[in-house]
Amino acid sequence: MRKLALQLYTVRESLGADFVGTLKQIAAIGYKGIEGAGNLGDMPARDLAKILDDLGLKMISGHVSLEAIRNGLDREIDAYAALGARYLGLAWMAAGERRDAAAYRALAGELETIARKCAPAGLTFFHHNHDFEFEQYGGQYGLDILLGASDPALVKSELDVYWAAHAGVDPSAYLRRLSGRAPLVHLKDMSTDAARTFEIVGEGSIDFAPIMAASDETGVDWHVVEQDRCPKGELHSARASFDNLRAKGWF
Repeated sequence: MRKLALQLYTVRESLGADFVGTLKQIAAIGYKGIEGAGNLGDMPARDLAKILDDLGLKMISGHVSLEAIRNGLDREIDAYAALGARYLGLAWMAAGERRDAAAYRALAGELETIARKCAPAGLTFFHHNHDFEFEQYGGQYGLDILLGASDPALVKSELDVYWAAHAGVDPSAYLRRLSGRAPLVHLKDMSTDAARTFEIVGEGSIDFAPIMAASDETGVDWHVVEQDRCPKGELHSARASFDNLRAKGWF
């Protein structure tokens, strides 16, 4: 059975205004999992774990920046392990990071080192893509260089289908290339207008049916709804995305 989570970046402003109240609304919508993104409520992990348990929510994974990893990896590992997460991942490469073939190879080695530190805590490490990882260097995507230079047993991938499509890459075809290496998939939709911006899942231009088929074939563990910007409201977007996916019979 497919499992559906919400990336908390989608509701970051709501969390800032009422952290626990927002978690309650996420659970009421029907999500069974959440993926962290920085704000964990400014409380001890054991207290948050109790709240999540009471709400029937599971912290499946966490997004952390490269800066946070380099300056406080142990703290991130301790927090997410205490919350019962199975995954921890690099959210993105900041604009200031060098992006070329050599940089991706160097990053691969760094991510392997990070993954080895995560493993004893029961955390599998992953990389989450944007569109720039699909720029080509010598005929290879940056993401292919990064993953090809890292041990697939250590460094996994969380494929963001919006950013793949935004770069002109077929998400379902690329997911099949990652077979067995992408335990997490971000379900994010694209507007149908020329702006090609973020849209409520199921109300945009991305065809999710082949993505679901590819997910079933390749061993995806969790699907994660995310919308980077929500003009119609954060919780409205979270709810509408959930309802649209359920209406299709996918969850």
